Amino acid sequence: MRIIDVLTSPWAIVPEKLLEIQEIYRVHLRGEKIDLSVVEARLGKPLSNEQKPYDVVDGVAVICMEGIVAKRMSIFTKISGGMSTYHIQEQINAAMADGDVHAIALNVDSPGGSVDGVAELADHIYRMRGKKPIVAFTDGMMASAAYWIASAADSIFISGDTAQVGSIGVVASHVDVSKAEEKYGVKTTEITAGKYKRIASRYEPLSQEGRQTIQELVDYIYTAFVGDVARHRGVSEEQVLEQMADGRLFLGRQAVTAGLVDGVSTLEQVIGKLSKEASMKVKFGHAEIDVQESTVIDSKFISQNAPEIAESFRLEGAQAERERIRGIEENALPGHEEIVAEAKKDGKSTGADVALKIVKAENEIRGKKLGDIRAEAPKPVEQPPVDGIQGPAGKVDENASVEDRAKAEWDKDEKLRAEFGGDYDAFLSYRKAEDQGRVRVLSRKR
Repeated sequence: MRIIDVLTSPWAIVPEKLLEIQEIYRVHLRGEKIDLSVVEARLGKPLSNEQKPYDVVDGVAVICMEGIVAKRMSIFTKISGGMSTYHIQEQINAAMADGDVHAIALNVDSPGGSVDGVAELADHIYRMRGKKPIVAFTDGMMASAAYWIASAADSIFISGDTAQVGSIGVVASHVDVSKAEEKYGVKTTEITAGKYKRIASRYEPLSQEGRQTIQELVDYIYTAFVGDVARHRGVSEEQVLEQMADGRLFLGRQAVTAGLVDGVSTLEQVIGKLSKEASMKVKFGHAEIDVQESTVIDSKFISQNAPEIAESFRLEGAQAERERIRGIEENALPGHEEIVAEAKKDGKSTGADVALKIVKAENEIRGKKLGDIRAEAPKPVEQPPVDGIQGPAGKVDENASVEDRAKAEWDKDEKLRAEFGGDYDAFLSYRKAEDQGRVRVLSRKR
């Protein structure tokens, strides 16, 4: 980053830190060299703020994200500390590839910084989700560009009520050095090509058109910031705008209520929780694959991690499906095409299932036909009485058994009962003999 860019480029940072950064670089612009040895003497210690590699604690890679956010390290990093989005991404990639690491903790304490490289790093973290758990934590400040990055983690925790989170916003400055040059008897004239090449030149007061151009740039970056936070946190952009993105810093549980973070914890507790989801080995064929307790082992996971097994499952499934279809077709009958088509489509019906459905359908069809035949059949002709025994319209059917006919006569005819002296057995024997032709009645009087 060039010195002039520090003063004029968009920043996602808390205001007081931006003023501090700009003051240091203004010293450069005045031609005054910053003597780092004097700064070290004043601090009483060497300036060693280089970014350190991550530590692994119980299988968790703890990546330190402290100080001003910048795409590359710079002179300000040496003085005040800072982090490079480029180096953070390198560390995340290394932790993802590290067999001894099963989770990542981003330990954040940053007021934000330059927006250059921030969206790219946040998107990279977001795309790493699901490979290994990523949790962001702060016991100090997680503001502006630092929150933009941290919001891409699976979850975010703060240490307590003094942690500061938020400051979702973008700022850009215009520096007019024309008066300073005038003081030193200097006048700079810029020769440009292109309408917007120096629309907001620092060698002259800011024009309305220049202000509008800078405002449009800031608005565009702010929109991207809000959109990313919404995507990362799984909420709508309207919710981010209403509850989170008015530029405020939220303290402690205010950040939880606003939805910026997921809860209160300590770094040790975060690491402990991640450690419980320790990597396990699951054997797929001849291969062993690292998974966590939270890993969902589904077809997609197997396809990505054990493609040869996924292919074996696919072939076995295809063969099973062919056999299922063949069984269905073997049990098919004309007139039941709809049952067969539905069974093929549902992916689970077997040939036996189809056979049962067809038998049931056939029984229903035959039952309906029989009902129709009975409904359409002519009524039976009523028969006249024969020898005192009623036909179908009477009480006794002559086609009934001799016992039934005898009983009907006996119950009906009082004179008959008197004739046989009330002895039904004698009458029944008589009727049987008559039915067999062994007795012939010459006449019968009633």
